[in-house]
Amino acid sequence: MTVRRAAAFTMQGLVKYHGLKDWDLRIPFHDSISVNTTCMKTQAQLDDGRRGGIFISGRGSDSANMRLQAVVSRLKPGADVSAFRIDSKNVPSGRAKGVGYSSSAGAALTLLAHEELVGGEPDAASLSRAARLFAASAARSLVGGFSRLYAGADDEGTYAEKFADQRDMDLRTVIVPLPSDVRTEDAHREVLSSPFFRARVESAQRRCDEMERAVLANDIDKVGTLAEKDTMELHALTMTGENRLIVMTGDSLRIIARVRSLRGEGTKAFFSMQTGPSVFINTSREHEAKVVRAVERLGYRAYLSRVGGGAAIL
Repeated sequence: MTVRRAAAFTMQGLVKYHGLKDWDLRIPFHDSISVNTTCMKTQAQLDDGRRGGIFISGRGSDSANMRLQAVVSRLKPGADVSAFRIDSKNVPSGRAKGVGYSSSAGAALTLLAHEELVGGEPDAASLSRAARLFAASAARSLVGGFSRLYAGADDEGTYAEKFADQRDMDLRTVIVPLPSDVRTEDAHREVLSSPFFRARVESAQRRCDEMERAVLANDIDKVGTLAEKDTMELHALTMTGENRLIVMTGDSLRIIARVRSLRGEGTKAFFSMQTGPSVFINTSREHEAKVVRAVERLGYRAYLSRVGGGAAIL
């Protein structure tokens, strides 16, 4: 029996993708940019002495097994995910939506599957293509730091690449996890019916270039402002789909209002959200403690993050 362990951090989408133009290959309509966290992660353990596939916090998951099977088939044609057992858990655990656990899970599971089926030092771009089959965001979580997922015309052209890390920008982020019953997959399908979808694709693609330049220039105000604009676009798109899906909650809006008031007081604080109600507050080392106190005084749990690295075998 051989036991191997891996861990991968969640990520915050600074420019988020919404909707997929190829659901089988999980190829988005436009590029996306994210930054890995340091306070939330997925830990996974592979036991090749037992069979059964993926177990999340001790429970089997048909959807996770189906997604990882696509990854396993890419890494080694003919391989079956049920030939080994992977036990996975999110740290911290909870019902939060929109904090990026699908990305960290996909990255950790892909790395473990590569270790078992292929071995050796993986090529980052190739492995990100495999992780993308679990979740497009997993490709970015896998490479870590500030990364960009290029949405190409096909499988080969759609991969993630790290372009900066904490040495380029020492971004601090306060994460406020909030629960939701809305499935991310439903939100991705919903946006395709928005009359503003095409405009969003063009806007987000341009914003990726702006965001990359802002990170490399260590311009936190620009990064924060762009992430806020992207958030509002993303949720406007969801709300204008056929089913008028609202993912934000009253708690989300309460936190956003406090972030805006903090900024009015001279604090560097910018909100960011993914396809869930949870709120990321981007700030600086100088102002992180004030942001944490402000969130906790509202009655919410706050997690402080720096810029995280990529997935790793432990």
